[in-house]
Amino acid sequence: MDKKTILEKAHPLIISSINKYALSKDEFEDLYQEGVLMVLELLDKYDGSKGVDLFYYLKVQLRFFYLNYERYKKKTMSLNEPIGDDIVLMDTLIDQHSNAEEIMISKWEYKTVYKAFQSLDSEDKFIIEQSIIMKRTLDDLAKELGISRTTLFRRRRKILERISDKLR
Repeated sequence: MDKKTILEKAHPLIISSINKYALSKDEFEDLYQEGVLMVLELLDKYDGSKGVDLFYYLKVQLRFFYLNYERYKKKTMSLNEPIGDDIVLMDTLIDQHSNAEEIMISKWEYKTVYKAFQSLDSEDKFIIEQSIIMKRTLDDLAKELGISRTTLFRRRRKILERISDKLR
């Protein structure tokens, strides 16, 4: 049997499958066209040597296709969708995690701290960079610099106090 004949004979099967299994019958024409496409795909997959009747195979596959149709149908909405006079959906969205004032203050603080850090001499920068930014232990850093841990601790504290004074 050719595909056209099979589609003609499957016509009532497609309609009854839509009526029985499709959740929304509002789009009957779309559902029918999708069913026809599904039948054409199934004809390519059908293996008659397995002893299953072609129309029984189509019936079962169409049943599952229409039961799952709504699940896989993508429901999308554009953020540019108008929802009022000169208002689109995107205009109503609020970012709960950002506050412009807090962002500006934190940027200002970062710049100020960076300027204070840049005003340090190279050895003081190295101590702050390694101990705070790189999170190296004071023991390791003291060994590298050839000073005691206590001396390094006091020096780092004084450097941080100088930075703090510049931030006031």
